[in-house]
Amino acid sequence: MNTEPAPNANEETITEGEPVVLSETSGSTETNATEVLSTNEAATQAPLPTDSTSYQSLPIEALKLDRFQGGIVIAVVLVGCLVGLIVPMFFASATLDVWAWAVAGCLLLLGLVVYAAWFYPKAAHRCAAWRISEHGLEIRRGVWWRHRIVIPHSRMQHSDIEQGPLQRMYSLATLAIHTAGTKNSSVQLENLKSETAEQLRDALTGGRWDMNTPPESPVTP
Repeated sequence: MNTEPAPNANEETITEGEPVVLSETSGSTETNATEVLSTNEAATQAPLPTDSTSYQSLPIEALKLDRFQGGIVIAVVLVGCLVGLIVPMFFASATLDVWAWAVAGCLLLLGLVVYAAWFYPKAAHRCAAWRISEHGLEIRRGVWWRHRIVIPHSRMQHSDIEQGPLQRMYSLATLAIHTAGTKNSSVQLENLKSETAEQLRDALTGGRWDMNTPPESPVTP
């Protein structure tokens, strides 16, 4: 007895020799989904847009100058500590306790001076930055206590470029900006490259907030 169900009249009959053509809708849908997923992943991995006037760090020559000055201070303190250890030798009342206190005091003083003159300038250099924008000149500085100074264009009267003998050795300069109606009549941006200080002065004098070339490497605000 044949128990197979009778074919439905509404269904299409596929013969063995007739090729079957599959619809490409599912493949296209998968391709579109893959493209959308790739687009979303690319949007997620792409960096966020940053401000065109990002903060500029001070040149590495500024750190070299600070450490050069710090090395001089360390040398002077070291000579003073040696003198302080040698002088008690000429006094008969100098005991072992006096020597111990003298050595401890010299080591403590030398450690503080080495930190302040050699390691602290690197942290200060990393935290110091500036930028010029439509708001004016913005300066960031400070290691333990952070300061953000904003000098509007309307407050600027004139600016000067100063350069000391040690700064000339490293081709650095200080830009002094004189302001009106503020607590500090002048603000100094120290240890810029000489050409950068001139470009920044010309930009501030002309009331612009763009410069021809980025003077230093940008840093994250």
